[in-house]
Amino acid sequence: MTKYLRTTSSRHPKLTALYSIGKSVQGRDLWVMVVSASPYEHMIGKPDVKYVANMHGNEAVGRELMLHLIQYLVNSYETDPYIKWLLDNTRIHILPSMNPDGFEVSREGQCDGGQGRYNARGFDLNRNFPDYFKQNNKRGQPETDAVKEWTSKIQFVLSGGLHGGALVASYPFDNTPNSMFQNYASTPSLTPDDDVFKHLAITYSSNHPVMSRGVACKAGTPAFNRGITNGAEWYPLTGGMQDFNYVWYGCMEVTLELSCCKFPPASELPKFWEENRVSLVKFLAEAHRGVHGFVMDENGNPVEKAALKVKGRDVGFQTTKYGEFWRILLPGVYKLEVYAEGYLPREVDLMVVEQHPTLLNVTLHPAKRNDNLYRHPTVGDRLGPGPSPSYHSQHSSPHTNKPASDGGIFSSITSGFNNFVSNIFG
Repeated sequence: MTKYLRTTSSRHPKLTALYSIGKSVQGRDLWVMVVSASPYEHMIGKPDVKYVANMHGNEAVGRELMLHLIQYLVNSYETDPYIKWLLDNTRIHILPSMNPDGFEVSREGQCDGGQGRYNARGFDLNRNFPDYFKQNNKRGQPETDAVKEWTSKIQFVLSGGLHGGALVASYPFDNTPNSMFQNYASTPSLTPDDDVFKHLAITYSSNHPVMSRGVACKAGTPAFNRGITNGAEWYPLTGGMQDFNYVWYGCMEVTLELSCCKFPPASELPKFWEENRVSLVKFLAEAHRGVHGFVMDENGNPVEKAALKVKGRDVGFQTTKYGEFWRILLPGVYKLEVYAEGYLPREVDLMVVEQHPTLLNVTLHPAKRNDNLYRHPTVGDRLGPGPSPSYHSQHSSPHTNKPASDGGIFSSITSGFNNFVSNIFG
């Protein structure tokens, strides 16, 4: 895989850049390939998106599909106007294997089981992220620490996590507040952006000829209407990557389960590629839906780390060092709330249409220190003054886990049961 990525990058220097975000427990690089018309630097005003595959080492289809996707994008740039538009207006970051150590010990043809699922220290990487709903006491692993650091440095707008063992697009929340007696096939745990997440999941599943039919992988396993599910409704889990992306950084991530067999024979890969090719491309293009723009001061200078949220959708996001922001929204009328240290807060009305994203530039005016009109949002506020929901604040470190009120023996029991169930379901 390393050789392939290096060769591809050297052959397509104008469209690709290869970098490592860290190393696995056993010292393997966690390679990321950027595919874009601007591979080496962020394009101001244009979104960054990502795919992360193979975080469970024995779920191998996503890893292979990412290598195919890289090749497909660079080969189609000059001949396919849609791909050219996508690469001219988006930076696509692809991490083909988040768990290369696990992949090394997994075996082709093993459809079920846990051999290779975990990292080299025996940790499930998709239970190793900070969690809003419950305390996650698991020791941070090098692979998850690398992804957390990466996500904190680049403001990703949209993300897909590629898995295997089922055929469904699963959207947040993966976890649920009522922890003591979780039941499987339980009630959904819905985000404030549930309409957007459902749309993103359906964008993937509806372009996939098999997933869209919602057929169960085998007798006794769930069938999913339209090929999508709320994560917690399928089965709740603590420490998942998609909830972390959304709550901590406002990045909308969907988990894409791409194959009933976790590590199918290599001869089946062409079929998987054909089934997923259109979905993989169209999903990323959804980053160009909703609202985007800049937050500036009166002199036209960018305001970095301004805190934003869409009124009624109380998971916030922030501006980049260039003052940029993005938010995926479906057509409708919204109110954007903007706060920044030393400035008067603002509310701005906006309309989102189907055809193209809404460009919205916001100018902030300085607050006088003695007029009490501005109070910096605290961790408890999430974003902005006044009563607020209890979602996790971006002002907290992504490397620490939020303490939770529950725990003890019940969380130990449910954690053990979670592991048992996740090995069955994927």
